[in-house]
Amino acid sequence: MKRASFSRPAGELFFRLWGALPPRFIRLAAKGGGLLWYKLDQRHRQVAESNIRLALGYQDERAVQSLAKENFIHIAQVLLEAPMVASITAENCKDFVTVQGLELLQSSLQLGKGVFYLSGHIGNWEWQGYVSPFFVRNRLNVVVRPLSSDRLNRLLSVLRERSGNRIIDKKDATRPIFRALQRNEMVGVLLDQNSSRGSGVYAPFFGVHVVTHRALATLAIKSGAPVHPAFNWREPSGKYCIEIQPAIPIPRNGSLKQRVYEATSLFNSALEAQIRRYPSQWFWIHRRFKHYRTDFVELK
Repeated sequence: MKRASFSRPAGELFFRLWGALPPRFIRLAAKGGGLLWYKLDQRHRQVAESNIRLALGYQDERAVQSLAKENFIHIAQVLLEAPMVASITAENCKDFVTVQGLELLQSSLQLGKGVFYLSGHIGNWEWQGYVSPFFVRNRLNVVVRPLSSDRLNRLLSVLRERSGNRIIDKKDATRPIFRALQRNEMVGVLLDQNSSRGSGVYAPFFGVHVVTHRALATLAIKSGAPVHPAFNWREPSGKYCIEIQPAIPIPRNGSLKQRVYEATSLFNSALEAQIRRYPSQWFWIHRRFKHYRTDFVELK
């Protein structure tokens, strides 16, 4: 039997129907679903708790478990909220999010070199990217790793691009990134995921050295485009606050290897600071510390 093909109209209909669900339902479903997920998913529970012990140094197991449970509830809510972007428009987006530091981004864009938008899986990263066209005219290009399922990947691409953003496949991203910067557009990079040693550099993160993708540092050095950390967090009201921070100063002296290491270390420092501010709202279930060293020296 021939499998049903993906339908863009069907995807749009799904997003609109899901977006009509009341926020209270989403919160209650996330709490119940998140706690059940924590209880049943031993693998991700162990990863999250191991990461919390390593990164935050918690000694009390009750504190570790409490934060992990909060985190599972948070991630469940992010997943349930993702299709709700269909109800967010340029007219009502301020009912869902607020933005701080927009003037910093606009000032950098006036240089005409484009901007790198450094972020991570913190708060609701899907909403943060989605609302960008409602606040900034310059297009946001988001570098992503495609899902293993083609159907789900197409569905998620519809979701991510329906507000005007463009998706760049991580597997072949260099040329599209440079073209976007030449058009004075923004390039969004989520740098908090594990990297292979071949494409990464060991850089400080939560007191250890973890393999971090070197591409952002390399491209920032070669292009001269400013790198602005931009993060979001969920407030008690349910709204998200997006904060755009000042551009990170990219090292100008030393070898390329040294400059890449120093820049990547600065990027990780910005990510770590935000995670420490809102520890329950990071993606602790990811094996970010899969490859880490405590006594490693990247530069010799």
